[in-house]
Amino acid sequence: MSEAWGASFVKLDDKNRVILPPKVRAALADGTYLTRGQDECVFLFSRPQFDAHRERYRAQAPAGMPAMAFDRIFYSSVVVQDIDKQGRISIPQMLREYAGLTRDLAVIAMEERMEIWDAGRWQAYLDQYLEQYSQLGEGVR
Repeated sequence: MSEAWGASFVKLDDKNRVILPPKVRAALADGTYLTRGQDECVFLFSRPQFDAHRERYRAQAPAGMPAMAFDRIFYSSVVVQDIDKQGRISIPQMLREYAGLTRDLAVIAMEERMEIWDAGRWQAYLDQYLEQYSQLGEGVR
């Protein structure tokens, strides 16, 4: 999905559907995987991204209760969906409640997944971390 990096701002309709940005639809043509993400957002994976994420996690996951708890929470909320002809997906109530999604949403396209945020929560996240942006990148470059 790297060719689709960036943020898009969209609306949740009355039937709890969101029209995905055109730039990401082709990458999601084989289906989508939605699940709970960290920081109270919804993770959205393409099928290949989800498979790669599972393999990476399986190779790195520590043994013990924290990993088991993470697995149970993450995998119990996975919803598989196809994009409809209008480029929409439905966001289930469980995920809308978890992420505090209202009508205004931010769709953040990243290297290995997309994230769906309530637009207000996304702005609060940016406000919290934007001043630290340079420091956050230390050791990454």
